[in-house]
Amino acid sequence: MFKKKRIVGLAVSMLAVGGFLAGCGNGSSSESDDVKLVFWSGATKGNKDQVHEEELIKEYSEKNNIEVDYQLFNWDQLKDKIVTSVAANDAPSITWGLGEWYGEFSNMGALADLSGFWDSYADKDNYYENVIDALSTDGKLQALPNYIAPRALVYHKDLLEKAGYNEPPKTWKDLLDMAKTVKDKTGQFAFGIAGTGDRAPQELASFIFQNGLEIADSLGEGKYKNTWQDNADNLKKATEVFQFYKDLLDNGVIDPNAAVGGWEELDTNFALGKYVMMNNGSWMQNYEENNPDEMADAAVGLPSYNTTPATFLEINTYYVYNNDQKEVEEATKLVEFLLSKENQQAGRPEGSPRTDMEIDESNKWAAGFANPELIEQAKPLPPISMAEITQPMQDAIAMVLQNGDSPEDAAKFLSDKINEALKNQEVLGE
Repeated sequence: MFKKKRIVGLAVSMLAVGGFLAGCGNGSSSESDDVKLVFWSGATKGNKDQVHEEELIKEYSEKNNIEVDYQLFNWDQLKDKIVTSVAANDAPSITWGLGEWYGEFSNMGALADLSGFWDSYADKDNYYENVIDALSTDGKLQALPNYIAPRALVYHKDLLEKAGYNEPPKTWKDLLDMAKTVKDKTGQFAFGIAGTGDRAPQELASFIFQNGLEIADSLGEGKYKNTWQDNADNLKKATEVFQFYKDLLDNGVIDPNAAVGGWEELDTNFALGKYVMMNNGSWMQNYEENNPDEMADAAVGLPSYNTTPATFLEINTYYVYNNDQKEVEEATKLVEFLLSKENQQAGRPEGSPRTDMEIDESNKWAAGFANPELIEQAKPLPPISMAEITQPMQDAIAMVLQNGDSPEDAAKFLSDKINEALKNQEVLGE
C-alpha cells in the first residue's frame, strides 16, 4: 500500500556515490578533472515533458558550469543503443529507460551503485517504497525513478454517454457487454489495445494482475517461478486472460488492426476519438494540444478487471551507468536536481515518484492519475530480467489475435517461456 510520507526539505547531496567504479563512459574525461555528461532521453520532442526536462538540464548546466550533451531517442531505438554502448564500454552518463530493463542492465553490470547516495539523501522518505524496491537488488539501489505511470482507464465521456452509459465498465464482462452498443451508437470501437511493441507486454501484465495472477511468483532467496501450470486453478486463470483477448477481437470490441498495431497507433486513435476507451498513462494529456476538440471529453477512471482490481505500474527510470567515479557523482547530482520537489511539482506532479506532490484536483489528468485508489492497485513487474520474457509475451498475444491458437495453448506457451528465461538467469525456483 502506498502511504504519504512526511515532507522533508531537499538537501543537495555532495557525497560520493559508492567506491571507485571502473569503466570509461563516453561522458568522462581522462585528461582533466572536467566532466562532460551525456544524457539520452526518451521524451517526445516538443511535448511539455520534454521541453520542461530540457529547460531544467540547461539551467543545471549553466548554474554548475558543466557540459551536458542532451540527446533524444525514439523508444524503439533507445534500448538497443544502450546495450550496444555498454558492450563497447562506451556507455552514456544517464539515460531514460523502462523498469522492465532493470534486471537485464543489472545483470550486465552496467549500472552504478547508488546506495551511498540514497543512504544520505535527505528526501529519500518522500518516494513510494515499492518503486524504490523495484529498482534495487539485494538492498543495492541501481537506478532512480524518473516518473511512474499507473495505467488508468482513459475514456471519452461524451461518446460513452452517446451510447447510453453514464460511467465506464467496472469489469471485463461489463466491457464486453457494452461494446456492441457503443459501436452501434457511436461508430467507434469501444476499446483499444497495442497488440505489438513495448506497450503490449505492459497491457498483458495488467490483465494478468486483474485476474489474480503473477508473472513470476517469488519463492524467497532470490528465486522465482511462473506457477500457472502448477495447478488447474492457475491455468484456468491464465487461460481466461488470453480468452479475454480473443473475446475483444471476436466481439468487435477492438479494431482488428490493433492486433498488429503498437503504442503510437493506440494513442493516436484514442486522441482522434476513434477508440472510446483504453488503459493508458498520464502522458495522454500531451495530445490535448494538437487535438483539443477530440480530447475535450477525455476522462480518467479505474481500469476494469476480472477477479482483482489491479493495474500495471510503469516505472520510467533514470539509469546512471557504471562509468568512472567522478562521472557517476556528477550524473547523480543532475538526477537529484531533476527529482527535486520544486522541479517535479513544476512538471507533471501526478506522474512523480515522490509522495509529497501537491495535486490540482481541478485538473482531470492530475486528479485521475494521482487517485490513491488507482495507485494502491498499481503493481510493477517482478524484479527479474524481462529481456527474454517481453517478446514471448507479445508472441502469446499474437498466438490468439493473429494465429488463431487456443487461449490455453498461449497461456502454456508463455508459462514455459517465462520459466525458461528464469532458468537461464539462474533464478528459477522449484
